[in-house]
Amino acid sequence: MKRIKLSQVSILMWFMFIMFSFAVGLASYVVHQFHASFSWPTAKGMVVDSWIIERYHERSSADSHYEVGIEYFYDVDGVRYHKNKKSDITGAIPGYSLEEATALVTELPAGKVIAVHYKPSDPDNAVIKPTMHLFMIVALIIFSLILIPICYVMYLQMTAKADSYIVRHV
Repeated sequence: MKRIKLSQVSILMWFMFIMFSFAVGLASYVVHQFHASFSWPTAKGMVVDSWIIERYHERSSADSHYEVGIEYFYDVDGVRYHKNKKSDITGAIPGYSLEEATALVTELPAGKVIAVHYKPSDPDNAVIKPTMHLFMIVALIIFSLILIPICYVMYLQMTAKADSYIVRHV
């Protein structure tokens, strides 16, 4: 049986392990929340206003994308909740094309009665359109695929002889 020595693991490997473990945990939590929002109960709400915000692309001022903001009210168990953030539609702030943003604002005009999906344990946490964002699933997969070789190298460092190459140079 090989003897495990945690002290042989380099500081860089510990740092990468902690950083990517945190990233995997956070991405897992976010994916779980997006998935859970599909089964949250709904309450009736009313749109107060919706609008389009033009954002320029970070690398080029010629390219722009659009965000949609919305303000709405909804009641849960006699308590009124007010939302007015850009992330209150799907739980994230996606970039839309002008056509997509216009269609969404047209779909959510002022005065429209809407179904609001709210988290049962925290009714202030709500979305209008539960959505699973592909970006978070891809991030979870990528961070996990990076974490696996990090764990393997750490294992090699822990079980190697103190004078081996992997302990001295990695």
